[in-house]
Amino acid sequence: MSQSPSDPPQDLERRQFLKLGATGVAASLTACATTGAPEPGVPAVESAAPAATPPEAAAPAQAAPTTPEVGDLVDPLGTPAETWQEPWTWRPQDWPDAKLELNVIENQNPGASPSPGNPAPALFSYNGTSPGPTVRVRSDGTLRVKVRNMLGMNQQDTQVGPAPDSLELTPAVSEKVCESLGQPTVRSGIPQTQERCLPAFVPEELLEVIGGETRPGWSLKGHLNGQHATRVTNLHTHGLHVRPETNDDGSHSDNVLLRILPRADWEARKSSSDSDLHTLGANEHVGQLDYEMRLGWTRNGTRMDHPPGTHWYHPHAHGATHDQVASGMAGFLLVEGDVDEAVNRAMTGEAWPEPEVKTGPFDYRERLMFIQRVFIGSFDANAGRKRNELRFPPFFAANGVREAGVMHMRPGAVERWRVLNGSADGSGTKRFMVLEGQFVQRRGRIWRVVTEGSGRNATRRLEPTSEQDIEDAKVALYQLSFDGITLVTEKNGEARHALRDLSLRNAGTVNPFTISAEEGEDENRARLRAIEGCFKDGDALSRAFVRPNEVYLANANRSDVLFKAPIDAAGKTFTIFAKEAHIHTDNLQRQLQVKILDGRGFRRPLFDVVVGYIGVQGPPVEGGDFDIMSLSDALPPVPPLLQPVQERELRVPAAEARRRGVPVGSARTRVVSYSGTGGTDFPSVPLPDGYAEAHPELENLVWGVHDGIPVLLSNLTRTMAINPNFDLAETPEPALPRKFMPHDREGSRMLLDTAEEWVLYGTSVLMWSHTDRERFPQPGSYGFHFAAQAITRADGQRRFAEDPEFRITSRGVDHPFHIHINPMWVLRIDVPDENGDLHNILPEPQWMDTVPIPRNGGRVVFRSRFEDFVGTWVHHCHILLHEDMGMMQTVACVDRAEDANYNPRTKVASHRMKASEVDEIYPRPSLELMYKQNMTFIDPNELGYQVYPGFELEMPDLGSADRNSGTSSG
Repeated sequence: MSQSPSDPPQDLERRQFLKLGATGVAASLTACATTGAPEPGVPAVESAAPAATPPEAAAPAQAAPTTPEVGDLVDPLGTPAETWQEPWTWRPQDWPDAKLELNVIENQNPGASPSPGNPAPALFSYNGTSPGPTVRVRSDGTLRVKVRNMLGMNQQDTQVGPAPDSLELTPAVSEKVCESLGQPTVRSGIPQTQERCLPAFVPEELLEVIGGETRPGWSLKGHLNGQHATRVTNLHTHGLHVRPETNDDGSHSDNVLLRILPRADWEARKSSSDSDLHTLGANEHVGQLDYEMRLGWTRNGTRMDHPPGTHWYHPHAHGATHDQVASGMAGFLLVEGDVDEAVNRAMTGEAWPEPEVKTGPFDYRERLMFIQRVFIGSFDANAGRKRNELRFPPFFAANGVREAGVMHMRPGAVERWRVLNGSADGSGTKRFMVLEGQFVQRRGRIWRVVTEGSGRNATRRLEPTSEQDIEDAKVALYQLSFDGITLVTEKNGEARHALRDLSLRNAGTVNPFTISAEEGEDENRARLRAIEGCFKDGDALSRAFVRPNEVYLANANRSDVLFKAPIDAAGKTFTIFAKEAHIHTDNLQRQLQVKILDGRGFRRPLFDVVVGYIGVQGPPVEGGDFDIMSLSDALPPVPPLLQPVQERELRVPAAEARRRGVPVGSARTRVVSYSGTGGTDFPSVPLPDGYAEAHPELENLVWGVHDGIPVLLSNLTRTMAINPNFDLAETPEPALPRKFMPHDREGSRMLLDTAEEWVLYGTSVLMWSHTDRERFPQPGSYGFHFAAQAITRADGQRRFAEDPEFRITSRGVDHPFHIHINPMWVLRIDVPDENGDLHNILPEPQWMDTVPIPRNGGRVVFRSRFEDFVGTWVHHCHILLHEDMGMMQTVACVDRAEDANYNPRTKVASHRMKASEVDEIYPRPSLELMYKQNMTFIDPNELGYQVYPGFELEMPDLGSADRNSGTSSG
C-alpha cells in the first residue's frame, strides 16, 4: 500500500524499537533523527560513515517519479459548502470582568487527537482542543485569563550539572552503560559505525553508571536549562506591549518567569524531608493563576491605545516550552483598533461587521490561518509509567486540521487573512503564497491537479511540478502588516501606514533555487547546484530571500495579507500554500552531499503545508474590481510607538552622560551573539594535554575515551547559548556565551524612555571535514564526530567538488530572535554569501518582533524604544528546543542611568550603508572565533552550573583549506 507524505514515515517501527527513553531531549531528538530531518542540535540519521568514493564517481541518475493515483481528492469547485475551520472566539468586551479559562490537560494516550486529522494525539492541550480559542480584544481593553494546570506530577528524575548527550556517547562509554544495565549491544541506526546499545534508560540510570546527579522533577524550584518539568506551565502574550511582571495593583501581567506547578508537585514537596521544599519559590504558584493583560498606557499624561494587530498566546515555562507549544497549546490574540475599523468601513461600510461573515459589496471577511509544522515529537518525560510511549505530532496542520479546508469566493471578492507561523522547530520557516490551480502532496513531491474534459466526463490526473512551476503559479498578494504591526513607510521624512503590493518585490527576477537539472544530470546534483547558487553573491541572495507575491515567515512571524479573487477567475481553483524555505538552514545542502557521495540517505518528508483551497464560482461581486492598494489612503496615522526610530533618539543627553559616565552625544548601542551546535553535529575534539589527568571527576560526563584518545563529549543540553557582550570593538576576545539564568546580571539593561541600536550576530557556523578516516586519520573521532573546520562556503564547496568525502559535518541555522514587550525597527538583515561577504536582503526597514539572525556570521541591526514599562523580560530563540536548552536571556528596563549598560558609540548603522561600512562600526567575528564560541558556554544556574568545555578550543587545520580574510575582522 502506498504511503501518503502526510502519514508517519515508514520507519516508525524502528523509532519504537529505539524506545525513545533517555530523556525528553533524547526522545525528541531521536524522533527527528529517525525521520531524516536534521537540524542543529538534532541527530541526523543517515547511513553509517560512508566508504571513500572516488571524486569522479557519480551517483546513478534517479528515475522519473512514478505518478500516483488521484485518489480521494477534494474538488474545491464541486464541494457544496465550505469546509474551512477556525477556532472558536472569545471577546472580553462581551464578558465584562469575566476570565477566559484555559485548562491545561493531558490528552488521552492512546486516543483521538484534539485536532481533527492529526495522525496521533498531542501531548497536552487547552481545554481539549488545539489550537486554543481565538481572543479578539479591543485596543483599550483588558484581557483576563485564568490558567489552570490540571496535569499530574513531574515524576521523572532530572539531570543537574554536567552530563553527556546520551545519544552521542563514545563506543567505550556506551558499552559501559550497556554492560552495567545488562543490555546487549545492537546496531541502533543512530549515526555510529560501531555496535552499541541504545538502552531505554532514564537519566538516573545513565548517571548511576557514569556518575552525575539527578533531582526529582517535582523538587526543582525555579529554572534549569534543558527539557525538564514538562508539566509546569504559564502564559505568554506574544507581541503585546504590556507591563512585564506585574501591574500597579500586583496582578500578574506578561511574566514568563512565573511557574504554575501541578498540585501533585506541591503535595510531594510538602511531604519531603527537605524543609527548603516546604515553601514556594518567588515565582511559583500552585494549580492556577490569574492574569490581567491591560492594553493601553499613559505617557506624559496622555492615554495611549495599544496598536491593533495579529498576535498570539502560548505557554513559556522554561524547559517545557517546546513540548507544550508543539502539542498545539497556542492561539490567536487579535487586538482590534483604528486600523481594523478603517479597513472594515472601506470594505463593508460598517465599523465592526462579524469578521467570519461575508459582508458588503466585496464579500469581505477575515480568515485566520494558524500554520504549525512541528516535526520533533513532543515527549512527556515526566509521565511515570507512560513515559516511554511515543507521541508523534502532525507533520503539518492549519488551524489544527491536517486536511486542507475548502473556501468559496466569488470573482472580485476580497478577504483579509491573518497568517501565523506557529512552528516550533528548526525546519519551520515558511514562504507563504497563493497558487493558481490545485496542488497536492504525494510521495514526497508537489503535484498539480490537471482536469481534462468537463462535466461528468471530466477526469483528473496528477502532474509533477518543478520549483519554477511553483514560482510561475503564484498570484497577487497585498500585505497589510507584519508581526502584528501595520506596515510603516517613510517618505519625505513623514511616516504613514500603507499596504505593500507584493507583486513588485524583485518582479521579473529568477529565483536561483528554481534551476532545473541539465540533460543527463542527476537530480540531487542539480538541487545541490541550486542551493549553492542562492549564496553566490548579493544579487543571488536578494533573489532567493525576497520573492514576488510571497511572505517569508520564520517561526512566530505573523502577517496580514489581502487576497482578491481575480474578477475573471470564475471556475478556477487556487491553493493557499506555505512552502518550506530551505535556505534558512544548511540541512538540505548536507543531505544532498550525502546522497551524492554514497547514493543513500533517508527519504526527507515534505515540510510544505497546503493550507487550503479556494474555489472561485458564481457571479462577480456587486462592488466590481476593487483596487486593494487604494486602502492605503483609508489607514489612520502612525501612532507614536510605531514611528520609525531616528538616530537622534539614540544620542545621549548631557544629564544622562554625566550619570552614565559616557560622552555627551554618543549613541546607545549593544552587540549580542547567538551560537551553538548540537548532538550529532558536534565536532571531534581531542582534549589538550594534561586536561584528563587534571579532571578525572569529569570522565564520562564531559569527556570520554575513544581508541585511547580522551575526547570531549557533546553536552546533554547542547551548546545553545547567547553572548550579551559581543562587542568586538570593546572586547576583541569576548567571554564565553551564557545559558539562561533569571535575573542574570550579565544581561542587557536599558534605560527607560530611551532608544538603542542593537546588532545581533549569528555565530552558529557551518563546519566541514574529511569523512574518510582511512585516507585522513583523525585520532579520537568516531561515528559522525569528525575533526571539523569552519571555512567559507565557497571553499568548502570547491573542496567537495574536488573530493565529495570532504563535506559539511556540522550545520548552522538562522536563529529566530524574539524579544518580548517592545517591537524592533529592523534596519538590516545581512546574510553572508559563499565568500563570507554580507549583503542586506531587507528591501526597506520594518517593524518586527521576531527576526531570523543569519548563520555563519550573519547580522541583524535594529533599533528599539524602551518606553512605558520598567521591569524584566526576555529575548530568546523561537526554535523552542533551543530556548529550553538555554538560548534565552533576561533583559531589564531600569529607571536610573547609572544602572544601564549599553556601549556608547560615535557612529551607528543605517539601512542604506554598505555592509563593509557597518563592519567598521560593529566588527565582525572571524571564522575561528565563531568556531570557539559555537562550542562553548557558561551555565550560570546553581543546579546546572558548568563552564563547558573548561579549556580553550583550537580549530583544527585540515590541510589545504584556504582561510577567508573577509571574515577575520575582530
